[in-house]
Order: sequence, then C-alpha cells, then structure tokens
Amino acid sequence: MASSSTKRSFDTYAEDDGNEPSSSSTLPLPKKTRSDADPALWDMISSLPPLTTSTILWQICAQDPKLAELVKTAHDSHLAEEASKPPENFDNYSKDCWHTLNMKYKRMSSSKQYNMMGDIVAVLDRSREAIMDKAGPDTRWETRRNALDILRKISKSIMLCEEQQIRHELMKDGYALQQFADSMLELTNGMTEEEKDRYKDEGLYEKLVDLQNECDWETDMEGLRDVYEAFDGPADDEDEGGEGDDDDEPSGLNESPESSAPKDVSGSTPPRKRVFSVVELS
Repeated sequence: MASSSTKRSFDTYAEDDGNEPSSSSTLPLPKKTRSDADPALWDMISSLPPLTTSTILWQICAQDPKLAELVKTAHDSHLAEEASKPPENFDNYSKDCWHTLNMKYKRMSSSKQYNMMGDIVAVLDRSREAIMDKAGPDTRWETRRNALDILRKISKSIMLCEEQQIRHELMKDGYALQQFADSMLELTNGMTEEEKDRYKDEGLYEKLVDLQNECDWETDMEGLRDVYEAFDGPADDEDEGGEGDDDDEPSGLNESPESSAPKDVSGSTPPRKRVFSVVELS
C-alpha cells in the first residue's frame, strides 16, 4: 500500500532552528521556484565586477560537476562561433586617424591646431580602444593579427604626421605612443609561440621592427622595446660577462681607430619621406 505522504512546501525544508537548509541538501528545488527567481538577482549579478562574477561561478562549478560541464559547453560553443566569423578588418580606424592627423586641421594655424589637440588625442584613444575591444584573447588569430598591424600603422601615422604642430605635441607628450605600445604588447603577450612565428612568416614583424626607424624610439616610444622582447626575448647585453674594472675605464681607450669611428647607418635607416599617403603606411 502506497504511503500517503503529502507534499511539503519550500518553507518546510527550513531547519528546526528557523534557518535555511544547509547547502549539503540534495533535494532539488521545485520547478515553479526556479521560474520565480527574484528578477532583482539578475541586476545584482550584472552589476558585479567581471572578476567577482567569474570567481563566484568558478566556486560554484568546483562544487557541481554538472554546472562545470555546462560552462565548458558554453565555452566551446563560443570558440566555435568566433572561429566561424570572418576576421575583423580595422583599416577604417587607420584611415580615420591618418585623416585626423594630416587633413582635418590642415588649414588651421599652429595655435588653433594646438587648441584642437584634445580632440585629436580623443580620436586616437577611441580608435585604439575600439580595436582592443574587438581583438580580445578569445578572438581568432587573424583578428588579433590585423589589430596589431593596424596599431603599428597608426603609430607610424603619428610619427610621420605632416602637420608639424600636431606631431610636435604628440611626440613631446609621449602619452599617445606609449598607449599604443602598451596595447601592442598586450596583443603580443596573448599570442602563442606558433602565432608569433606566423606573424613573422607573413612579414609583419619586419614592419614592426622598421617602426623604430621613424623616430628616436628609445625616447619617443620606449615601449617598443618590450614588444620586441615579447617576440624575440631580451636583447643580449654586450657588456654582460665583462670584468667590472672595465666599466671604470674611459670609453675608447681599448678601441681601435676603426671601431671608434662613427658608424654609417644610412643603409639601415631609410630617409623620412616628406609626403606620404595612407597607402604608404601599409
């Protein structure tokens, strides 16, 4: 004979002392309760910092293998969706920045160009941030490759800006170029060694190295050093391993006349062009 136990409401599952049931309870929540979740909870979750949300979700998955599998499935689905998308093309940002630097304020006097520097920097910042937003670590390789190359092109546009007042202010401040170097480093650090090799095989790293020829990069864009090291590792220090006493000797005492003579760098550093176009930045 079947037992005639009656259904208990959610409230009756409370402990004898009036507290809510412990997390060890294996009784599932009624379906009606799941659909009646407090709508305000979604707003609370949405307002949490991403790291906090990720931490909570990770802790929940550590306790529930089924939820962990759900997260893995969602992640795999996201990767498959990203892989099926065409790579992002960021050429419009490069052209917009070039136009802003070279054409938009061309007819203005130097003093008026100076007053517009806030707007010019804002265009550069918005373009860089938009590129980085679309080239996250989970995006396909071609998108991240395009992003890094366009950041290089915009940096070159700044260095070769034809409007001398605008170029002077940007190079003197150094903030804009450093921001671009930081973003390029972030993209490079997100690459695997195989992806870095692909970047080199496509000839894009060579263009990135050529960027140092367009300015006094150790002063104007020092962050390039970190980008190069991310690709190739730290540069070998020629002074490393030498005797300490040698550092105290005046330079040139032990050098031959040939070694102390100025080196001809004309072959390695191409002359800067006075007039250039968007096409020349590629």
